[in-house]
Amino acid sequence: MLEADVCCNRGMDAHEVMPSPSRTLAETVARHFDGASVTEEGECVTVHLGAGLPAIDCFVEPIIPRRPASAFAWMSIRGAVMGRSGALVTASGYGDTDLEAVVAAGCNWACAFGPVLLTALGHPERIRTPAPDVEQYDATVGGRRYRITTGGLDRGINVPVEEVASFRAELGGSCALTRRVLESGTIPATRLDDVVSLGTFLAVGPRVSAEVKLGAADWPAATAVLSRLPSAEPGVRMLREWALLVPLEPAPPLTRDGLQSTLNLLRHCRDNPDSEAWWLGGRTHGMQLGDTAPADADLPEDMRRFMATVASSGAGPGYGLNVRREESGWVHLADAGCGAEWVLELAENIVWLDARACDGSMVPVASSFTGWYESWLDNAIRNGGPFAKWSYEVDAAYKMLADAVDKVGPDAAHDLVRTVKIREPGGSLVGPCHACQRVYYRYQIPSTVFRLD
Repeated sequence: MLEADVCCNRGMDAHEVMPSPSRTLAETVARHFDGASVTEEGECVTVHLGAGLPAIDCFVEPIIPRRPASAFAWMSIRGAVMGRSGALVTASGYGDTDLEAVVAAGCNWACAFGPVLLTALGHPERIRTPAPDVEQYDATVGGRRYRITTGGLDRGINVPVEEVASFRAELGGSCALTRRVLESGTIPATRLDDVVSLGTFLAVGPRVSAEVKLGAADWPAATAVLSRLPSAEPGVRMLREWALLVPLEPAPPLTRDGLQSTLNLLRHCRDNPDSEAWWLGGRTHGMQLGDTAPADADLPEDMRRFMATVASSGAGPGYGLNVRREESGWVHLADAGCGAEWVLELAENIVWLDARACDGSMVPVASSFTGWYESWLDNAIRNGGPFAKWSYEVDAAYKMLADAVDKVGPDAAHDLVRTVKIREPGGSLVGPCHACQRVYYRYQIPSTVFRLD
């Protein structure tokens, strides 16, 4: 569809106080869905779609005081079948007033892509947008079958509406960008059963610019596919699509070649601080699988198979697979950083995150080795941020690092970071966890200051 006129704008009474832009955005989005409600807690304004459905956190960037007004909005869609990392989507709107611009942004997204969300999740009856433009089809991605639900929103700059529509038709129709990306081999199969989002954007004029988001973050390998399209003049044709991929079957078994192919795609994300390839753990193993090797007979069958046919070391959670025996009945799997580690309890075949050195906790995180590894891989594919989770607010090392950076500043902190070494009982040096490294990133301290030697 072409960018819509504001379908739910309203005038304001002279004595009415305009809510915050983020509240206005959330209320606009909520009006498009039956049963939706809005809550506000501090600066977080959330649209609740209903029981068993994800929630949408809404935020509007500060509006520049000029006319016509323009608003740029961010929405984080999380929870339920969208999982913890969910999706990050954007919207823009223009109007004679700030209110109209924010309402236009919310309406543009909710009219074009809200129906995609509720159709994919099996609740089309809650859609209030008349005649929503949604397309569904099945496709195989990375060896796994998905139901693809997609919609589009197009506009042009100094290009007639008819020419924008003609340009889309030449590319392949209503879901041309989504199909092109999915068929390129640059999108891996996810491992878990959560729904994953795929956002695509293409601007074609004298120059070509593109953006692809998989889950909550940019996906450079697929962006390059769209960036190679030819330019066109005059004016700029702007095409945006948003798709949800719903798994229709279990993920295929991991193979060495298939896993390494996914790891190679993840390596393209190394500029993103939430990416596994960015932080010291990923740089230590280079997103590269180690050799295969036979495993001890008393290890779980799935772990023995993985070590014998996929890898016995290398790319994996934290600083990578590093299997070794610990005290009776326990096997060390990997270091998470900051003294935390993942260990396998042989008696119950349960993987635990031992963060006693951080917040005093030791919690079960997976019911099998394969479940643990695939959860890490899925989090990496979705750029879900640090895989190791503990209570950082009570983690003495984390608080020390954050407080020190605040006190000494970025320059002095360079030397401080080099002193942050945690020595394991076996004598090996372990660097910071992913979350600690991101603290320094916020202060423009490059990841290269962290060393293990």
